[in-house]
Amino acid sequence: MTYVHPTTNLTEETPHQIMERSTPWFSIGFLNLINCFSILDAKERQIDVHFVSSTYRNRIKSLAKLVRDGYSFYLIASESNLRYFFGYAGRSFERFSCGLISSDGEKSAIIVPELDRKKAEQSFAQMILSWTDNETYKPALNKAVSELAIEEGTIGCEDSLTLGMMESLKVVLPGIRFRSVSKAIERLRMKKDEFELRSVRNASRILVTCYSMAEKLIKPGVRECDVANSIKNFLLAQGAKSVNFCAIQSGRNGAIPHLESTPKRIERGDMVIVDVSMTSNDGYFADLTRTYSVGKASSLQREIYEIVKAAQCVAFKEARIGTPSDLVDRSARRVIEEAGYGKFFIHRTGHGLGLDVHEPPWISHGNKEKLANGMVFTIEPGIYLPRKFGVRIEDDVAIEDERPVMISQRLERDLREI
Repeated sequence: MTYVHPTTNLTEETPHQIMERSTPWFSIGFLNLINCFSILDAKERQIDVHFVSSTYRNRIKSLAKLVRDGYSFYLIASESNLRYFFGYAGRSFERFSCGLISSDGEKSAIIVPELDRKKAEQSFAQMILSWTDNETYKPALNKAVSELAIEEGTIGCEDSLTLGMMESLKVVLPGIRFRSVSKAIERLRMKKDEFELRSVRNASRILVTCYSMAEKLIKPGVRECDVANSIKNFLLAQGAKSVNFCAIQSGRNGAIPHLESTPKRIERGDMVIVDVSMTSNDGYFADLTRTYSVGKASSLQREIYEIVKAAQCVAFKEARIGTPSDLVDRSARRVIEEAGYGKFFIHRTGHGLGLDVHEPPWISHGNKEKLANGMVFTIEPGIYLPRKFGVRIEDDVAIEDERPVMISQRLERDLREI
């Protein structure tokens, strides 16, 4: 794996070789972070390592600062947060794995199954401890507790921590208490830095390319699932790391927003929703939706499409820095309600994007979180007429330089009759 170093240009050193020549422990993962922008050319990847390392280290420092005192250590268990704080992109399924951070943010460790150790070695954790299926995780966890000088007290953990994980920790630390720090983590992750914004833009740039292909694939007689499989394979060939969701919903299926693609054959006169989300190599999501008409759209189909398009346009204009998230939702909802279709807009207007496809900020009723620079989210109003059809238009938006920027602006928003 290749890393960029500001004084040696391109090298072939691994993280451990870098460590051997006394690179500070916290920069290892940052060098790996630089490398992960694989769809950029070598020149673009020659980024100032010191700047990257400082930015990444501040994530941990900021967590400790936000939650203040009262915690013995922080435990990170979800895949996206392990990646956010450690640069670790492994997946251990049912096996015990977690990241530990000392209360002051100065020390860290990752505990993983032995079969994931090589992936963990590409992270920036100060210590990597592993265990095999022939032994238990307890010796590794005990060592981490000892090395990080952790004492029994309160663990700052995520809301998603499972009961099984809690019971596992109590075996080693019987007197520990659990307290959520999820809100603090959410506040950190809501505001993307320049590397994260670049990652989302890269993902969006790849995702946009599949929609011209979708127009060629969507024909009367073709099955929804076959179109979906072709789009997935196309995106993987274009550089997508994973295709998280690919829904082709034709005709009455389009009125069921989260319905997976089915063997239903597309018919002339159908409205077809194409909703796809994917990640680029560094794990950040893009999520886009377009709706097409197979053949000439009926007057009702066109009416519904134009209402949804107008609602999205109004919401985008409302999405300025300092605007409460629920005001953006309300502006889109008002357009649809005034057109007489309010009861058919059955979901929030949008959601945040990042290492998770759905994360804060929620563009929804009652959310007073004010939009700020660095936030990335979708705007995706829709109307769903039961047993008839649905229409949704979804774009990815970032707040940059105090204004909204439509990341997916190259994608056509007018109704396409194919």
